[in-house]
Amino acid sequence: MQRQLDPYTEFSRPKRELGKLRTIASPSPVLMDVQRWLLSNIFERIHPHRASYAYQPGRSAVQCAKRHLGATWLLKFDLHDFFHCVDERAAYRILQAAGYNRLISFEIARICTRLPGGEMRPLSGFKYPTIDSYAGRAPGFLPQGAPTSGAIANLAAHALDDRLWEVAYRYDLVYTRYADDMTFSTLRRFDRATVTRCVADITKAVHQSHFRVHRKKTRIVPPGARKVVLGLLVDGDRLRIPVPARRRLEGHIRGAATFGIAAHVEHARYSSLGGFVRHIDGQLRYAQGVDRAWAGQLTERWEAVLRKQGITKLDRELW
Repeated sequence: MQRQLDPYTEFSRPKRELGKLRTIASPSPVLMDVQRWLLSNIFERIHPHRASYAYQPGRSAVQCAKRHLGATWLLKFDLHDFFHCVDERAAYRILQAAGYNRLISFEIARICTRLPGGEMRPLSGFKYPTIDSYAGRAPGFLPQGAPTSGAIANLAAHALDDRLWEVAYRYDLVYTRYADDMTFSTLRRFDRATVTRCVADITKAVHQSHFRVHRKKTRIVPPGARKVVLGLLVDGDRLRIPVPARRRLEGHIRGAATFGIAAHVEHARYSSLGGFVRHIDGQLRYAQGVDRAWAGQLTERWEAVLRKQGITKLDRELW
């Protein structure tokens, strides 16, 4: 694969940080289908580390958060540019370790990666050893938006998870990773000196694994403070949805019922009616795994709103 074309379309989505945008690179329809096939038939059949909970069937954010219930201390870290830290050489090594030959591993790795900025000029610098025309100016990286990127990043982070699992064992911590969100917790009492050493060891392990800690997002949550993992409260014997998140979801459904979905979408500044409906559907499914009684009642209200405004299940599947 010589990278003569850049089969991706870029668009932006808001990040959780106010005013910041995330660039999404969506593959062309044909490449999307190929990557989905590779995900189902290759990458989902290679098991990531047991500490990983994202981008794999049968695991969820709710399961991940439950591992930290009742924590006295919570240490939260974020990986900087998680997908961009994984290049085609890492994907190549994953495939070779799974038993694929060198050329097949190389071709699949290129199908699942993209050059920075979509640059296609065949400059020297990175080259498959036996095919000169495969030379390129740099190895491609995982594009955020490709179906395969999450699974490949998880597999590429296996060595990172091994190192962090060892750190967690030394300090008697529970360690989980959900994509680029890493969480450590303990039921023990720690002193500040121990926490400082632990943070230093975690940061060192991340660096040794060729990832980067997003220092501005590092959070040390001591005893007595509110503890949230992946948007869920874990400072108790059961998971809870924080009050602000409950109110936001209830407010959206109330607004759609009172003013109509189209008017509420415009008022709330969503980009499309279909995107808004998918968002609420996803939030309700997520809530069902945390608080079934509350989410069940809210789901009934939401379904009534959709029926009243003539939005069918087929409409929701097509959006």
